[in-house]
Amino acid sequence: MSAWYLSPLRKTLKTLLSWIETRQGESPRKDQASLLGREVHVPTPLVTAGSAAVLFFVLLPETGLSPHKIWALAGMLAFLVFFFVMYFRYDLPQFVNDDEAVFLTGLCLVLGVIFVELGLGIKGFPVYALPIGAIAVVVTLLLHIRLALLITFVLAIVAGVLNKFSFATMMVTFFAGTAAMLASKSVRQRGDIWRAGFHVAWVTAVAIYGLGLFNAWSFKTVWAQLRWAAPLNGFLCAVIPLGLLPVLESFFSRVTPITLLEVGDFNRPLLRRLMMEAPGTYHHTLLVAAMAEQAAEAIGANSLLCRVGMYYHDIGKLVHPEYFIENQTMRRTPKDKPEMHDKLNPSMSSMVIMSHVKEGVALARANNVPEEILRFIPEHHGTSLIKYFYMRALEQNEEEAPPAEIYRYSGPTPHSRETVIAMLADSSEAASRSLEEPTYERLLDLVEKIVNSKFMDGQFDNAPVTLADLRKIINSFAHSLSAIYHVRIEYPELPEQDASRRLPPNQSQML
Repeated sequence: MSAWYLSPLRKTLKTLLSWIETRQGESPRKDQASLLGREVHVPTPLVTAGSAAVLFFVLLPETGLSPHKIWALAGMLAFLVFFFVMYFRYDLPQFVNDDEAVFLTGLCLVLGVIFVELGLGIKGFPVYALPIGAIAVVVTLLLHIRLALLITFVLAIVAGVLNKFSFATMMVTFFAGTAAMLASKSVRQRGDIWRAGFHVAWVTAVAIYGLGLFNAWSFKTVWAQLRWAAPLNGFLCAVIPLGLLPVLESFFSRVTPITLLEVGDFNRPLLRRLMMEAPGTYHHTLLVAAMAEQAAEAIGANSLLCRVGMYYHDIGKLVHPEYFIENQTMRRTPKDKPEMHDKLNPSMSSMVIMSHVKEGVALARANNVPEEILRFIPEHHGTSLIKYFYMRALEQNEEEAPPAEIYRYSGPTPHSRETVIAMLADSSEAASRSLEEPTYERLLDLVEKIVNSKFMDGQFDNAPVTLADLRKIINSFAHSLSAIYHVRIEYPELPEQDASRRLPPNQSQML
């Protein structure tokens, strides 16, 4: 005989599971997120509640088990959750439904509190060496620098409260964490993290010296405080991120600038193959990468991610490079028919063109390309229509129009501002080659038409991009393309020189 409580418990679990299924569609990482190589989509409310619960149990031993302290701790954490939710909603809306970003934020807060408790619990550990800056480095590189500042401020308050409401502890740890955050903004190599640790060390020393002046400490007291605290804090703020970043990058679909620069090295086998086997695609890749990087700078997106993502966006064309127009060397004018598609019907040609997305994803996964970069491969096409072959199909089937769905890419549509830029850069650069006189005005009009077409086609429905962002992207692309197709002056020839000073014809040919 089953217990009396099993029936309502079963109903509660079914309700919770059905709610989770309905909420999974709200994650921008759906169909793309990779958590340890598995598809895991936990609704952000559950992730937030779980992070708050972990923080509660981590801080509970410090506050004690008296009822009023428990209620005070619960109230403080509830306020903290509300504060972060509102901050995400108004300053970082791209993280609101991003379960991985919320999970990583909660994890960094928990790790920061644990570091504070461990430092305060170790006898003889310098209180001003609490490695809050290590968390600031991780959050800056994996999430956002403004979020790193907020987390640094919260952890500094926690450190001060746990150290008997010490304002000095809060101040020193906040300045050290801020120094780590600012120094890690320009990290491009792993050695730069050590440089960030050096900045943390001297800022910690200056902060302690300032405290000494304010409190009229003797030189001996000031030296006793900073001689161990400053170098130890700098050392920990470099070592801890160096250990955490590879683990967190592999666990979450996040990449640091360090990894981006490593993956964007054209000496890597996949990119070197692109350069040698598909030179037309390689040249197109360089152009759209530069366009995307400038547009990302204009709207405040991740410009380095855009550039490296564009390096890989057409990597699938390596499988059949001859079927793509930029690699068809015998084609001389835009009006010429594609060489390899002359004997194929439009539906077959569209299947060949669309296959480069799946082939690209397979090649990227085989070469361990990070998920953040891999998303550029399917999302830069979204569910766009292959208009050229669809129009050919309409011409060949005048009586019955073919279904447009079979001429559309399988998607998904862009889920980030970076992949929106990738889609528009790819389309704009390709379309600009058909203009006979690519003046700035014509290029601007062309880019506007492409953006409006993608917008009306619903390609931006799942991306956190605004109309103001699109206008900045349009202007950036127009300037980039006009620079690419700039007009050169006709160089005058030198006056006829003495024939005796000319090279013989055979030597001229050799040169």
